[in-house]
Amino acid sequence: MLLWENLKLKFLKLLKIKINPFNNFVATGEIEELLDFVDSRRHFLNSLIKFVTENEGFILPILGDIGVGKTHLFWSLKMNLKDKFNIIYISLDNIYRKFYFNLYSEFIEELGIENLRMITQELCNNWSGLEKKYGFFPIPDIQKARSNALNKWKDDFGDKNSLNDIINVITSHQLDPYKRIDAEDYLLGELMNIRELALLDVENDLRNKKNAFTMLKVLIENSKLGTIIFIDDFDKIITLMKEEEEIETFFDSSWYYGAEESSDNIVAKNILGKISELQNIKNLKKIITLNSKNSLDEIKKLFKQENIELSNNLKEPLFLSNFKEEDIYKFYKLTIDKFLKSINSSEILSDFKNPYYPLSKSILKKIYNKSEGNPRNIIKILIKIFNDIIYYDKINQE
Repeated sequence: MLLWENLKLKFLKLLKIKINPFNNFVATGEIEELLDFVDSRRHFLNSLIKFVTENEGFILPILGDIGVGKTHLFWSLKMNLKDKFNIIYISLDNIYRKFYFNLYSEFIEELGIENLRMITQELCNNWSGLEKKYGFFPIPDIQKARSNALNKWKDDFGDKNSLNDIINVITSHQLDPYKRIDAEDYLLGELMNIRELALLDVENDLRNKKNAFTMLKVLIENSKLGTIIFIDDFDKIITLMKEEEEIETFFDSSWYYGAEESSDNIVAKNILGKISELQNIKNLKKIITLNSKNSLDEIKKLFKQENIELSNNLKEPLFLSNFKEEDIYKFYKLTIDKFLKSINSSEILSDFKNPYYPLSKSILKKIYNKSEGNPRNIIKILIKIFNDIIYYDKINQE
């Protein structure tokens, strides 16, 4: 009995260091979440992995209520496919301005510097960039490599100026030791001044949307791994389209000046245009998250208006549902176990008579019923309960 009481005291003291075990669940694409999917969602995850690995060029909608764990799905997918795909998370709520530059920044962070160097080296090899000019001090034939690259790619890229820029940067990165550092800065998405651009013999850095798109296409299509873009909050497009309709109008300026589109409407249409352009990148797969079937119906209409190919690539949705009751028990135990391991105290867990301490199975059931199985609401309640334990030494049984 004494041992059991001592364990309880030790556990509560560990909580008193003011670390709430459930505060890690912040549902963002920036903070890695290592906890795997609960059992009831394992079949869903396996179905998604099968679809992703067996299909090409798709846009796959994932439907689920707010708080159901769509962002957590991203981390589970990333953990399970890390050896096959670069998987990039973007929230449309944050990235819809400077779309290609922000997307490129996320991609290059995921790709990593070593893989970037491997891609540029292999490209220069393919362009015969390592064949050296004859002379007293042999040097790589950069102009020959650039000419070969341009001849090979001129029919695959619409904008010749951006293609020239990208070829010049890649060849400088591998073949010109005096420009290598500046070229690598360019490839990493650094902002370049006029002198640096002139040194690399390019017109624009990657803030230029055509340059960002071209570089993105080159790197994705020549990466050893496939690429998946996980676009969260895709409902943002619908919100932008409808914001103008929801504003009460006291004076209709179109009576004087003619009808004009709102800036938000234009932004939404630009995003659709960019999603359509992404279809031109081989080896790129896209997953979008939406909150409801109604949102999906709206997106289908918008895709059809944009172009028929975009609409045809939109696949039937997968539905991510709330927790089942058994999931909350496993989720709770896994989270507590992870917390104790993080502070080197996992031995406490094996000696507990009550595996749900300091709560109980009946309390967890109440939480499940109150939250209706919604993971975000479950976590909010657990955070509040553990804050009460940490700061006020009490457990709310209600």
